[in-house]
Amino acid sequence: MKDLCIYRLKNSTGFTIIEIMIAVGLIAILAAIAIPSYVGIQKRAARSEAKANLEAIAVVLEGYMAENNDYGNGVFTYMSGGSFAHPANIENVAKLGGNLLYQYRLVATLVPSPAFSLFAIPDPNGRLSGDLSFMLDSDGNRSPAQW
Repeated sequence: MKDLCIYRLKNSTGFTIIEIMIAVGLIAILAAIAIPSYVGIQKRAARSEAKANLEAIAVVLEGYMAENNDYGNGVFTYMSGGSFAHPANIENVAKLGGNLLYQYRLVATLVPSPAFSLFAIPDPNGRLSGDLSFMLDSDGNRSPAQW
């Protein structure tokens, strides 16, 4: 009987602590590679969305200019889920949505001639706080230069 219990212990199945530690180490290495890559992909996607939104807003403003002979006058800011408060109803026409990682600012002037400047600034409370900002104006100038 005593020999039977020893036999069962020697042939029991399961994982040793070393095998579990190796598996956990491999998962940690994979996570160390994958997580920064994923964060980089998210940043690039958010930047592309900001550029596309600036161009969509510019198209709406050009349409407004064609009808009203100006781009509006003043400083208008759009934050996620908010409103530009511009007469062109920009957020709905440009389909900006409500879950944005950037804030959009429109500076429209009438003097010396109608013009606008659009800015995409990372939401200071969001994941991209401190990331790149983008600018587009009525003359087609863009910033940063590599845009």
